[in-house]
Amino acid sequence: MDSENCIKLSFLGDVTCDRPLLNASKNKSGKYDFLPVFSEVKSIFRNSDYVIANFENVCAGSRNGYKNEYLLYNCPDQFVKDMKSSGIDFVTTANNHCLDQGIEGLKRTIRVLDSNSVEHTGTYFDQKSRDACKIVLINDIKIAILSYTYGTNESNTGVILNQDTDYYVGLLREQKDAAKDSKKISKKLARYLNASQRRKISRLVNRAKLRLGISYFKPYTDKIQDQDTANRYLDQIEKDIIKAKSLSDVVVACLHIGGQFNEEPGDYSKFIVDFFVKKGVDIIVGNHPHVIQKAYNIDSAVVAYSLGGFNLSISADYIVHEPLPEYSLILNVYIDEASKRYQKVTFSILKIVEDDSHMCIVYPVDKLVNELSDQEILKLNDDITKIYNRVTGKNLSKILIQNEYELECENC
Repeated sequence: MDSENCIKLSFLGDVTCDRPLLNASKNKSGKYDFLPVFSEVKSIFRNSDYVIANFENVCAGSRNGYKNEYLLYNCPDQFVKDMKSSGIDFVTTANNHCLDQGIEGLKRTIRVLDSNSVEHTGTYFDQKSRDACKIVLINDIKIAILSYTYGTNESNTGVILNQDTDYYVGLLREQKDAAKDSKKISKKLARYLNASQRRKISRLVNRAKLRLGISYFKPYTDKIQDQDTANRYLDQIEKDIIKAKSLSDVVVACLHIGGQFNEEPGDYSKFIVDFFVKKGVDIIVGNHPHVIQKAYNIDSAVVAYSLGGFNLSISADYIVHEPLPEYSLILNVYIDEASKRYQKVTFSILKIVEDDSHMCIVYPVDKLVNELSDQEILKLNDDITKIYNRVTGKNLSKILIQNEYELECENC
């Protein structure tokens, strides 16, 4: 299919800054350099008209020396500068880590993105900015971008948004302290502890498990909970979509949903994606599972449940390795400039390579193959075939390693 008269939108997975990468990026003078992370994919970004990623980071400043508590992110401002210089144009910020450093951390992150000319949506200063519809103009095509998350790690951070404060984050459902709703004895006990005390206990338990060689992260499926399918947030989102459709040619929804390290979407993910399809959203991109899940292209919408983790530190202690978290996708949507409808959908497969210092470099697989031994190429080809089959639902025995794979339209 001819893509000459099309604009090319490219979507990335979760852009993160785990502790191993944070430490590896600091030089002897105390300055940070994250450019190596993006060095091998910059040429791909340059071949797109617009690159959109999920920014699963917080830039709350260096007061704590970036020594974060367990699974609470904070990264140097330099990360945003290097990300921007690599060719990433836009980020979504509604995700479970956006409140890791509280409301002030959320606000400062917005200011850092603004100061580096990175367009964004998903977290906001006030109700007015929450209600505004983010539109980007690319070659006279108006693209509305929406961003929502299932939650904000409220039990971990102690920050629980309510009806008076929930304008800070694009939410899909009510936020609550899960510790207060669980029937487990450990959770019942936790209700008498504040968030800081619960985090300290969690760190002690997890460190003890690590010493014993016990994995404390396991794949899980996201299930539908009470009020997930009918709540005031979904009512507001329906209004957001109607507004976006009236102001744009193409509507994109970036959703932070799914069971982490699970290769298959759960019931909640399926419900949420179906909700957005039925409301007329054109492109639906999911993130959060940190592994690749299925994608499809139908006449009415493009759907990708999870693009995986763009630059996870594979050595981080929370990683579950069996579902191949070192791989992620770039989802490419070609939109015809005349009809302003998408004409072709492709995906490229990326792999994270972590060196001995824990620096992570993201490679397109067709570029990486040139640097591998014959045995390593066999392993890469096996992995790529598994990923391809997972994305497309096919069952091929082997595929060729290439730059882009077309996602065939299922009912066009």
